Amino acid sequence: MALWKPKKIIFIGTQSPLLKILAKENETEVISSINFLESLAMRFLPDLIIADSLTAEDIMNIRKTERFAFIPILIASERFSEEEIEAYLSYSNILACNCSVSTQEIFIEHLKAIMSKSKKLSPAKTGALVKKAVLFIDRNINRRFTRKDMSQEIGTDRDYLTRIFHREMGMNLWDYINILRLEEARNLLVYTGLTVKEIAERCGFSTEAYFCICFKKHYNLSPSNMRNNR
Repeated sequence: MALWKPKKIIFIGTQSPLLKILAKENETEVISSINFLESLAMRFLPDLIIADSLTAEDIMNIRKTERFAFIPILIASERFSEEEIEAYLSYSNILACNCSVSTQEIFIEHLKAIMSKSKKLSPAKTGALVKKAVLFIDRNINRRFTRKDMSQEIGTDRDYLTRIFHREMGMNLWDYINILRLEEARNLLVYTGLTVKEIAERCGFSTEAYFCICFKKHYNLSPSNMRNNR
């Protein structure tokens, strides 16, 4: 396996949980807002820009700086609003991902491939469908839904959505959904007195048994052991 060659990453804001992870192997610069981006441009050309939130005006200002015109941007947020996603739809090279997913090893490897240019993000029109899927998941994570429900809401074919989601996010659509559901379930186990069955239902799992299987696979602990070890 080839050795990783450090890349350059700009973080806009200091709260990203990705900062500690990616700073171990890469050169990073942290700025508090995009107002400092232009002054950084001449001495630090990044392979990736990461932020927790950007407005349409922010993105326009980033793209207006010639050196940043085509740099991939990752927006990693706890939850996306419709207004935020709408702001990203017409732009290419922008990836929207929930924070809980962004720190997973599979997604980190996907980011490395993007920074290394061995993978490219989808054109704006295709990427817009994936961003709409991310918004749908955020809005419906606590209820059961199917690929058909999602694709009908977005206005595309479910098999096509599955393919482009995997290509854009570097992971299976249902893996992305389950990571979010399991993170919510972990919080409920630690901070509430809800039963395992109640948590499974609240987090959108079809059965308690399936929830327990997914939970143990992801955390290497059963839900009961997670609660006992809190």
